[in-house]
Amino acid sequence: MKKDWWLAIGVTVLTVVLALGLIRLFAPQLLGGARDLQLVQVSKAVPPFFENVFRAEDYASREFILQDPYVRRAKPLFPDQFVMGPHDILGFRNRAIPHLADIVTLGDSQTYGNNALLAGNWPNRMQAALGSGQITVYNMAVGAWGAAEYWAMFDKALLFQPQMIIVAFYTGNDALGTFQQAYGNERYGFLKADRTLTSADLPKVVFPAPESEWWRVSFKDGVSTIFTPKLRHASNQPVPAVKAGYAGMAEAGRLMGKMAQDHQVKLVFTIIPTKELVYAKKIALEGIDPPADYLALITDERAYVEALAAELRQVPEAIFVDVVAPLQEAAQQASPLYPADADGHPVEAGYAVIGGTLATTVRPLLSVLPEGLVALHQNEKNYLVFLIRDDHAWLVPAPDIAERNGWSLENIPLTEERLIRRLPLAGYMDRVDAAQFGPR
Repeated sequence: MKKDWWLAIGVTVLTVVLALGLIRLFAPQLLGGARDLQLVQVSKAVPPFFENVFRAEDYASREFILQDPYVRRAKPLFPDQFVMGPHDILGFRNRAIPHLADIVTLGDSQTYGNNALLAGNWPNRMQAALGSGQITVYNMAVGAWGAAEYWAMFDKALLFQPQMIIVAFYTGNDALGTFQQAYGNERYGFLKADRTLTSADLPKVVFPAPESEWWRVSFKDGVSTIFTPKLRHASNQPVPAVKAGYAGMAEAGRLMGKMAQDHQVKLVFTIIPTKELVYAKKIALEGIDPPADYLALITDERAYVEALAAELRQVPEAIFVDVVAPLQEAAQQASPLYPADADGHPVEAGYAVIGGTLATTVRPLLSVLPEGLVALHQNEKNYLVFLIRDDHAWLVPAPDIAERNGWSLENIPLTEERLIRRLPLAGYMDRVDAAQFGPR
């Protein structure tokens, strides 16, 4: 009898403990605890989001590129240092982080814009060439990134609900960078194109190129520069590791294409060539006799560019934009596209060619909000109507108020939610005021 009594007490206590546990988990407000406090700690293993963004050691670091386990990233809130920076709080080269962006660009230092002011890198030159203040471009590019990082950041770029994402590969080092990540970081093992290779097969590269490997060239128009063909050939030589690197770049392109399709985002690819390939046509036209390592680089790089471009053109619904030919044509002019030293990054004139070429292709692909009334499909039966004026949106609460302000409700154009959301809501069309709300 005594044993039964203790068993009954034990069962009761256990039942109460379990009940309190379930209440605390699913309805903590019944116990006096606010439900939103559950969000303070989502995981005991992963640090909260804010601890990753606002890490004191990042701001105090002397390093420009921070070494994270998966994605190397630039130092956040880096100031404007003439031709480097400024960085936003996420470590990308922008003055601010938009709520939404029409275009997001992904790339390495060639897209970051080394050698140019912020306004002079190709994403900003492209935005200027588009000629519309309504187009927002957000640049997510970090030096030393490759295809693995472009893929890793693609879903983050999608959070800006862009109309378009532009991915810019670079032949100067992307193949080796992609190989290094695929074969040295388990996170990117799916980019391995040749399972017989290991990280030990990565070619040894001396960077920066020693002066003994420089080739100085002066053209008839006064333009001069220094080429480093041996250094750039390291990422374009016909060896298994480089071939695997380029194969990984193509695979990353296909995977990004699938993500773009799933989110109904337009995807544009381009391949930025080395300085050596840009000037190859000019060297040939002037009859300059190049060294053997330069000829080897040009032959192999051109073949890799053509092969990768063919792969990227096969990505469903993606668009490939060739910037090699425009750069080679622009190099015929007396204005230098690159510095006179051994640096392989363009100056602003070179970035302007890339940005202008891309702008010509992407301009007709972008949707721009018209002035006037637009309708947003809310659900199967209902629509929201907005008045778009001076880059602001006014919500129209009832059809009759629009008519009384002089608008016709027939054939109101439909628009996308992301286009409306990027505009500040100025208020409501809640009165008859033709001067403010009527057609112009």
